[in-house]
Amino acid sequence: MAPKNFSVVISIYNEAVGLISFWESLSQVLKNEKHFTFELLWVNDGSKDESQSLINKIIEETSIDNIRHISIEFSKNFGHESAMIAGIDNASGDAIICIDSDGQHPPEEIPEMINVFLSGNDIVLMQRFQREDSSFLKKGFSKLFYRIINLLSSIKFEENSTDFFLISKQISEILKSNFRDQSRFIRGFIQSVGFSKAVLPFNAPAREYGESSYSYWALLKLSFNAIFSFSNKPLRVSIGLSVLFILLTLILGGYTLYMYQYASEVPTGYTTLIIFLSASFSTLFIALSILSLYFEKLIKEVRKRPLYIIKKREV
Repeated sequence: MAPKNFSVVISIYNEAVGLISFWESLSQVLKNEKHFTFELLWVNDGSKDESQSLINKIIEETSIDNIRHISIEFSKNFGHESAMIAGIDNASGDAIICIDSDGQHPPEEIPEMINVFLSGNDIVLMQRFQREDSSFLKKGFSKLFYRIINLLSSIKFEENSTDFFLISKQISEILKSNFRDQSRFIRGFIQSVGFSKAVLPFNAPAREYGESSYSYWALLKLSFNAIFSFSNKPLRVSIGLSVLFILLTLILGGYTLYMYQYASEVPTGYTTLIIFLSASFSTLFIALSILSLYFEKLIKEVRKRPLYIIKKREV
């Protein structure tokens, strides 16, 4: 039987100013897809504005035959990745579409995503080829991130892939059962499981309402989560640096002993000593920092704290 039921996971954090506009765009697209039914999961990630009131208003005041709603409200802000995984956990459709409510994931792309899924792809990644309000610094940061993670990881990730994607029910069941990491990178998880995959380019329009909650620090944190979730190479780099400095120490020690034994004048070596000690301790602290990040991830996994806490769920 061909898939006919689709879940749409909508991540929301302080998006009250643009939520109605987003709903108008989304509902117009979905109600025109009359041969499909849609389950909308509104995941409120601990918003401090009027987002939940607007979600309730949308659910209460609108009725579209092929759309039903589920409202999920967190007890506090757990983060965008947690909002997506909560939506996936509670979805029941034949396929699940994850989309942000900030207007930069155009709902108009959804019909094409469904068509590509129905043609035999378990994963449909939306690849941003242009972002109209992106700064030069953010574009450079994004390129650098994908270059580093593809260099370090055995998995090659699609550059500029986003949290706007479609996955089959089979993929969602895998995420529910096996990918319960405390530090998550969902767009990476779905690219690492295999299965048939398609990539669709899209243009991310400028944000019309509000401001992005993703600061450079949040982007940096997400980057570290991704790198340390998919690669152990940083550990090997620290080992390589240690071996290098052991060799340098042996060479410098041998040179010093030779000069002491055979040279008529033994050089003081103050400058060499200071440079060597500075480089050695810098390398040591880099290695300790890498180990600390891995230990932090390990401690989080051992604690097994909840990925999210649902304050209220309404159908």
